[in-house]
Amino acid sequence: MISSEALHLGPLMLPWTLIIILIGLMTVSIIGQMVSNKLRWDKAVIQVFRDSLWISVLIGLIGARIVFVLLHWDAYSTSPLDIFKIQDKGFHLIGGIVTAIPYFLWKNKGLPGKSKAIFIFIFTLLLSLGIAFQNNLKQETHFPDLSFSSLIQHGEISENVPLKQFIGQPTVINMWASWCPPCHREMPVLQQAHNQYPGINFVMLNQGEDQVTVQDYLRRYDLKFKHVLLDPYGEIPQQMNMFGLPSTLFFNAQGQLVERHMGELSPAMLQQYLKKISIQP
Repeated sequence: MISSEALHLGPLMLPWTLIIILIGLMTVSIIGQMVSNKLRWDKAVIQVFRDSLWISVLIGLIGARIVFVLLHWDAYSTSPLDIFKIQDKGFHLIGGIVTAIPYFLWKNKGLPGKSKAIFIFIFTLLLSLGIAFQNNLKQETHFPDLSFSSLIQHGEISENVPLKQFIGQPTVINMWASWCPPCHREMPVLQQAHNQYPGINFVMLNQGEDQVTVQDYLRRYDLKFKHVLLDPYGEIPQQMNMFGLPSTLFFNAQGQLVERHMGELSPAMLQQYLKKISIQP
């Protein structure tokens, strides 16, 4: 199954960014082998070339993470251990590229400058095309025309609430379930943001559970969200092409979809998304 965030192979989820990088590396490696055969490069030179490709990716990832952390240090300084939670997808693409390329050039001093420039160009081109492909998968750009029942005081259920009623304010729609460990871990992050940003709607859209289960979970962990909706049949993941929990959608005040996030949210990533949807076009 293909979603805008990943390629789903049964329980395995492969993020598109990872797939794009691997395709780019394998392509450059194959072209490098062809060029080396034609120009009869020294075996030691081609071995350094191959090794440096994969090490450059590792260095680029470290650099991308460091740049992201520095840009959001106010969020990470209060919880330094979150720096190592790379599953929050907090990486700065440009920072990673700027870090990796100098290492690749330094390790391949023995290669002709023209060849190195071509390899970097090919990888950058494939990365750009891959990102463009991923963006094309994001077909839905506005609030879906869906309504869901709302959980109110004492566990009662109200009439259906249309999502379009939230147009007028930036809105975060979080898809979650009580049995989902990463959903549970990110709940305090969302609750804190809910309390800190009263001008942003936080819609907690439960997936597939009944009202008693949801109410018991919220009461047990003292979670007090203003908007708790029930999606018993998983309608919004199907319409928005977002599979896997937790998943979060970020809309601006005009109801336009600005960002998607699949997986657990860290305070830094959530802060970045909230800044984006709070900026008026």
